Amino acid sequence: MNLISQYLYKNCTKASIVVFAVLLFILLANTGLRLVEDVNEGDIPSIFLIELLALKVVQYSSIIIPLSLFFGIIITLNRLYVTNEMTIIKLNGFSNYHLARILSILIMFVTIFMIILKFFLAPLAVEHRSKIEHQISHEQKIYSLKEGIFNISNDKSKVVYINNKEKSELANIFIRSLSKSGTRIDISSGVTSNNIDSNLISLDNGISYVFNPDGSFSSTEYSTQDMILVNEIPEFSSVDVESKSFFELVNMTDLLSAKEIFNRVSIIIAGLILAYLAIPLSNYAKKNDKYRNIFIGALIYFSYIIIIQLASSSVSSKIDLAMIAFFLHTSYIYFTFALYKHTTTAVN
Repeated sequence: MNLISQYLYKNCTKASIVVFAVLLFILLANTGLRLVEDVNEGDIPSIFLIELLALKVVQYSSIIIPLSLFFGIIITLNRLYVTNEMTIIKLNGFSNYHLARILSILIMFVTIFMIILKFFLAPLAVEHRSKIEHQISHEQKIYSLKEGIFNISNDKSKVVYINNKEKSELANIFIRSLSKSGTRIDISSGVTSNNIDSNLISLDNGISYVFNPDGSFSSTEYSTQDMILVNEIPEFSSVDVESKSFFELVNMTDLLSAKEIFNRVSIIIAGLILAYLAIPLSNYAKKNDKYRNIFIGALIYFSYIIIIQLASSSVSSKIDLAMIAFFLHTSYIYFTFALYKHTTTAVN
């Protein structure tokens, strides 16, 4: 790889990384704010915040990586045309076909990574996120108890009301427990997690009332009382096709699985085609109109992706899905070759 090739390759790579970082930051900032709101409202325990954000990075990456590569190439090459650097490069015999060969290493690397991401990593992230949401919905630990509402245990045997988990004050905690031996009501001032067993909570400065089936009752005052809250979490089972790996989807015969396969494969093919399309598209407009190529590129990119999404959600048969996939990708391949021919003239 000569100096010009290295220069083009490095600049396109850097631009793609910058676009990826900016888009990821915007999406994560928005998602992070929503997750923080959920944590403040008690819908999500704070210990899961970072983990959920990390899973979102994996999911978002499968969306913004091909977009970043597409705009990274357009922005880099368009800048070279505006500054007349591309004129010098083309005087050395570099046409759009040469640029495509130079950038093929980057494009193929991104395509292979996208295959791994869309076929395996993103489904794993979706499944793991679903498991966390399932755990949050059913787990009974002190961090999962919400303040100011009645928390009901999974087996309906306990009702817990906490006014304030951080303070110790009179009648702060109310717990009603049902069992075959009777009903127990605990009223305590404070609650803390047990240092030895996370499945236990420790009630401080309280009193318990036990009502027996025969009508008798007793009361006991205590300074500290351990109580188990955790119940057996229902077995997690996911039917979401987005959480299935590519090989799992291939072994499934329903239309929903076929649509998911179409969506994943089409996004990868579209990313590959659009990356090569970005090269001639970067010098399609006039040199003094540096934003026009980006605008045209955005229209072409998002129209391609929107058609894929519409097809994967509205088609009612596998045959129609296969026909749409064939004609859609063939049309964009033809358009890409036509654009290469249209812009093939090098500066001599």
